[in-house]
Amino acid sequence: MQVLISDCSKFNETFPIAFKYNVGIEIQEFTSPDYIDNYGYLANKFREKVKALSMCGFHGPFSELVPASRDKKIKEISLNRFQTAYELAVSVGAHHFNLHTGYIPKTYTDDEWLNASVEFWTKFLEDKDDSMIFHLENVYEKDFSLTIKLFDKVNEKLGKERLAACLDIGHANSNSSISIKEWIEGLNKRIRYVHLHNNNGVLDDHWGLWKGKIDVENVLELLVKHSPCSDWMIEAKFPDLEQSVVWM
Repeated sequence: MQVLISDCSKFNETFPIAFKYNVGIEIQEFTSPDYIDNYGYLANKFREKVKALSMCGFHGPFSELVPASRDKKIKEISLNRFQTAYELAVSVGAHHFNLHTGYIPKTYTDDEWLNASVEFWTKFLEDKDDSMIFHLENVYEKDFSLTIKLFDKVNEKLGKERLAACLDIGHANSNSSISIKEWIEGLNKRIRYVHLHNNNGVLDDHWGLWKGKIDVENVLELLVKHSPCSDWMIEAKFPDLEQSVVWM
């Protein structure tokens, strides 16, 4: 297990914290479509600095991207955006590549969403290098039932484990109908990456680890027990970020 912090789309301000505490960093600038379109220039900004850190994660774009869309043009755009982000992640030396499932509640039947998602992610991953670990993050899912089927079916089609879970405990706490404990026990060793932050159970506040309704200490104990191969990324916003590292 290694610890990373989010750069909160403020790499220059966050890098000194990561270096000071000898933790990794997850680059999130490229969740913005504007930055993705200027990736060549921005990649040079990160490449040399992240070499000094223990680990680098990379969060890809998600705005209006729907891998399970019925519209083939939306799928093509989503695939193109993810491919560009992947190439950028490789160029900066990232170990983890994180994307959202794109799940939108009450939009598709479960079977329709699952079949379309399996097709999309299998196509995306079939030519990717084995050195990168790929994760899909829960956002609006009410539980993990479809997520498990998605991971298992894609990995079965690819003949190896290429897709794993990024459990975002803040999203689970504010959007899910089940407890974080149930998420961890259910996804179990499929969890290879975790986004850690706290909230009041209603909004995705990204508070520090020590405040809010989530018992983060208990969450970490459950992760050690059920998901021992997972890396943990602190995704608290400024000014709570550094204090969350100290708390950890």
